[in-house]
Amino acid sequence: MTAPFAGDGVMALMPQEPVSSIDPTASSTSSSTSIAATGRIGSTKSSPILIFVLFHKAIRSELNGLHHAAVSFATDGSGDVRWLSERCRFLFDIYKNHCNAEDAVIFPALDIRVKNVARTYSLEHEGESNLFGQLLELLSSIVHRDNIFWREFASRIGAIKTSLNQHMAKEEEQACLLELTTE
Repeated sequence: MTAPFAGDGVMALMPQEPVSSIDPTASSTSSSTSIAATGRIGSTKSSPILIFVLFHKAIRSELNGLHHAAVSFATDGSGDVRWLSERCRFLFDIYKNHCNAEDAVIFPALDIRVKNVARTYSLEHEGESNLFGQLLELLSSIVHRDNIFWREFASRIGAIKTSLNQHMAKEEEQACLLELTTE
């Protein structure tokens, strides 16, 4: 199966709902995003960390849309199974690439200031990858896809959503502290 939206290597995450601002404070209450709102981190040119925060916002938006679609499918049977499956695979691919970038760029810089941060986050990435793996395994199973199947599917997406939201909030907080200490 080819990846959804496969093309010339250009990737975009589209929000599921209208976005009135690229201000990361709109969907998060972490201290890192409040720093961004104060103007300390003003643009992506002056702060690569802002790209990091905005990418997290896009992942959150995609997770929210997937979770909503999965819950709708589990409760009333409405939705497109193929679309849901492709979006899960797409999000996992995006997530893996994002983690690789963090492991290569962000975490080594953080590890200089706070020891073992890189290893801790790498372990969290492994755990989250396992959650995605279980979800994709469930999707690939030949099990009769009844209401129980879709409730389990929605539950697993909810677990991924919770885990990633907590993980990304911690990353943002520490990454913004890194930004402040390098100014």
